[in-house]
Amino acid sequence: MTPPPGQFWSHRVRVVGYHDLDARPAFKLAMQEVGGRFYLYTGHLWHRGWSVLDVTDAAAPRLVRFVDGPANTWTIQVQVAAGRMITALERIAPGWGGDADAPSEEGVLIWDVSDPESPRRLGRFPTDGGGTHRNYYDGGRYLHLAAGMAGYVGNIYVIVDVDDPSAPKEVAR
Repeated sequence: MTPPPGQFWSHRVRVVGYHDLDARPAFKLAMQEVGGRFYLYTGHLWHRGWSVLDVTDAAAPRLVRFVDGPANTWTIQVQVAAGRMITALERIAPGWGGDADAPSEEGVLIWDVSDPESPRRLGRFPTDGGGTHRNYYDGGRYLHLAAGMAGYVGNIYVIVDVDDPSAPKEVAR
C-alpha cells in the first residue's frame, strides 16, 4: 500500500497491512509472541473494551476477539508481558463522551493471556478514585500505576503486588 501521489505517511515507514478493528480505532497497543505467532492487544478510546489481533502475517492481520469492557469507563490503556495483560479502568474525562451521573469502574484488571486468543480475567485492583492511567508492567510481581486513589487530587504512584493475581495488594504509594 502506498500513499496517494504527493502525500507521505512517514519517513522510512511503509504500511504493510491494515485492519479497521470492526470500526473501533485502536488507542494503546501491546504485543506478545506465543508459539511463533504474534498477537497485538489494543485499547479503544470510543469503544469500551479491548481487541486481540493475530498479526503474524502483518500484511493480513486477523481480528481474533473483542473483549467487552465496562460501560461509561475508559479502557484505553493496555500492557502485556509474561502471559498477563493489565488493562486500566478510568472514569471518562468531562467532555469526552462519558455520563458524569452514571456509574463507572476504576482501577486495573489482570488477565491471563497465555492462550493469547482467549483472555481470561484473573483479578481486579480497585483504586476507589478516578482509575489509572499510564501504567507499567513488564512481567513479574509488580504493577506500577499512575492511579487516582481515594483521598488524593490527581494521580499518584502506586505499586501493586500481583503475585496472586486474584488478590492484588498495594505495597507502596
